Amino acid sequence: MKKRVCIWILLGLMTFSVGCGKEEVVEEPEIVEVVEEVPEVVEEVEEVEEVVDLTGKAPNPLTGLYIDEDVINRRPVGIVISNIHNAIPQIGIEDADVIYETLVEGGITRLYAVYQDVTGDKIGPVRSARHYYLDFAFDFDAIFVHIGGSPQAYDAIRKLRAPNLDAMSSSVAYKDPSRKSPHSTYATKDRIMEIWEQKGYRTEKDPAFVNKFDFSEEIKLIDPEKVEKVILDFSSYHYAWFDYDADAMNYKRFQYLNYKKTGTGEHIDEGTGQQLVFDNIIIQLASVWNIKGDSAGRMDMNLLTEGDGYYLTRGEMVPITWSKKSHNEPTRYFDVNGDPLIMYPGKTWISVFPTNRTDKLLFE
Repeated sequence: MKKRVCIWILLGLMTFSVGCGKEEVVEEPEIVEVVEEVPEVVEEVEEVEEVVDLTGKAPNPLTGLYIDEDVINRRPVGIVISNIHNAIPQIGIEDADVIYETLVEGGITRLYAVYQDVTGDKIGPVRSARHYYLDFAFDFDAIFVHIGGSPQAYDAIRKLRAPNLDAMSSSVAYKDPSRKSPHSTYATKDRIMEIWEQKGYRTEKDPAFVNKFDFSEEIKLIDPEKVEKVILDFSSYHYAWFDYDADAMNYKRFQYLNYKKTGTGEHIDEGTGQQLVFDNIIIQLASVWNIKGDSAGRMDMNLLTEGDGYYLTRGEMVPITWSKKSHNEPTRYFDVNGDPLIMYPGKTWISVFPTNRTDKLLFE
């Protein structure tokens, strides 16, 4: 803001009376402009911190993220998902809190998608059980959803009294006529809840059950290595990888399900058209072998033991160890100091990868 002040300066008024009768000469006064600077007043704007209303919310034990508190103590649901090229694209798996992947016969993998609060009217394709997938269910005290299974799987279900919903003997899933069998079976939330009730299985978590994961927004990895890509070459048929997205701070999932490795590899959920992304990646190294004398070449693996692995989050990777003492206890993960692994809240992908193929496990 400027003020203008006019100051009249009288430079001189001279009067001449020189006897020749000349007129008086009067000089005009000069106007000088003076500018006075006045500092501008800046109004301070007070920042208002956004308040999130968590009324009726509680941390999801599978992700650490807040969800409706009325589902926190419910038993999770885990569904065996087909992951062969004829089954792609899958649907409803983007909503899973945790997804396991490991080998079955023929060099292909199968998924086990775990939901604290299962939703949706189409999830699948649902596929047959393998006995070691039951340990993934026991990791969360989860209901096990499948369609059929190997002889070893049915034997384990009986011996371990695993709470399972089998689409071979119930209406927990339906057939989609537009998809080719055996990759045409899909579960729904309503069907799962209906058959669950009919079976009379416990709906609440065992109070003595210890959660598999520990979460915190403030974690400090011990001597992490910068890793932007991890490649899991399961077999000549199945090649998977994750790329780190620094802007979103999560990992995008890719896979090739053919020998020629054609296409973009983006792992898409048909229901949303979105690529699968995860906040945490756990690679659990385990001994895997073919069952001797099994005509189908089925696999077995040792999950009731201790082993090594890796944890990736926010573009960094650290070595870890893991331990599972019994079927009914969850697999626990530990850092290099032997302390329980603390993870960032979010969705987790767990790849159980063969120890005899660690040369095919690459970090970039």
